Amino acid sequence: MISQSLFAACAVLPGWDKHLRLDAWQNWQTMPLPTIRDEAWKYTNLARLEKTIFIKPATTPSSLTLNDIPLTIPEDRFCFINGSFNPALSAPLNAESYLLSQRAWPSIPKKQQTPVSYFERLNAAMLSDGLYLDIKKNSNNPIYLVLLQDKTAEFSTHHLRHRIKVHAGIKSEIVIVDWGLADTTSLTTYVIDIELSEGAELNCIHLKKAGTQGYHIRQTHAHLAKNSHLNHFNFDFGAKLSRNEISAWLQGEHAACQLNGLALARAQDHIDNQTKIGHLAPKTNSLEQYRGIIDDKACHIFHGHVLIDAHAPDSIANQQNKNILLTSTGQAYAEPQLEIYNQNVQCIHGATVGDIDAEALFYLRSRGLSDEIARQLLIFGFARSILETIHDKSLQSELALWIKTHLALDSELILDLYREDDHEDIN
Repeated sequence: MISQSLFAACAVLPGWDKHLRLDAWQNWQTMPLPTIRDEAWKYTNLARLEKTIFIKPATTPSSLTLNDIPLTIPEDRFCFINGSFNPALSAPLNAESYLLSQRAWPSIPKKQQTPVSYFERLNAAMLSDGLYLDIKKNSNNPIYLVLLQDKTAEFSTHHLRHRIKVHAGIKSEIVIVDWGLADTTSLTTYVIDIELSEGAELNCIHLKKAGTQGYHIRQTHAHLAKNSHLNHFNFDFGAKLSRNEISAWLQGEHAACQLNGLALARAQDHIDNQTKIGHLAPKTNSLEQYRGIIDDKACHIFHGHVLIDAHAPDSIANQQNKNILLTSTGQAYAEPQLEIYNQNVQCIHGATVGDIDAEALFYLRSRGLSDEIARQLLIFGFARSILETIHDKSLQSELALWIKTHLALDSELILDLYREDDHEDIN
């Protein structure tokens, strides 16, 4: 996939540990590409990716603006275009936000610097840059991290790594907008490291809409100290391959995480969500809700692994995954997994795959709605249960319009009902 000359073009970038980059490149070359024989990849075939040759390093065009994104982006933002930081579209860098390539890389713990998996090694070898957010004070406004790919990105690769550290007792919110502006063949990898100190709280909302020909692989690793809380929201609007690997390690007593996800797959999109939650300390708590809406010949995979360590008594874990198939050609695979080494715990998990509920459809039609409107209301209601876990009402409304447009839900009745505060839950 990646030529020696393309690696050489990245290797001259300033500010990085060149030995780490070279080691990652050599280790990546000796590591086989994951295949469907690997348990974690058995529903995701990378054969097409292996045959694709990527020839261009990331470049930053000058004509791109934020008006190309149908979302309100506030001034408190940091923008990367095709893997490179764009200062013209970003807030000024300061003591609490700076590029990894400038001075922040040594502050990442050594154990987190060492790449393990195939795409982590590729990311470390080809890394172009990344943002370090060192959050030391509370803020009422979210920080936006905007990752754009423009229309000149054919057969290019983009590799980023971001690190977010929230200090003790601090509450913060980050919105990651990952937007592909063209249906060009490209490969994007990035790693996000999250560290929550004691009593910290982070809301992390990830909105991803890649091009239909894009290969997009993201890995998020979160480490939670005592009494810290992570709320992670993952909205995926599809790609040729969209792979989301999210791990949360509850390392301190009373640490808690909530992972919510919505996959909207259509055409020939392939969305693969892999989550792992590790309860490593007593009285830790996790809640996981992932839903998929699959249309046409698309595919959605959910594999959720919950680990309860022997040293984590009184832990609570609740994992739920639900999928709606809108066509007979769509595919959904649900694999909840519990690994428990302590008897004094409460664990619940469940998974469903099916078409639209016939009884609910009959109920709505008996109230005078047409078959098409009733179906649209049920589809939107299914998505809304995840959407409404976001506390920001204005962002909720914008995402509701995104979902309506993406799923081609034409009826204004849908948004009219959504805007009513006292409507009855149809889900």
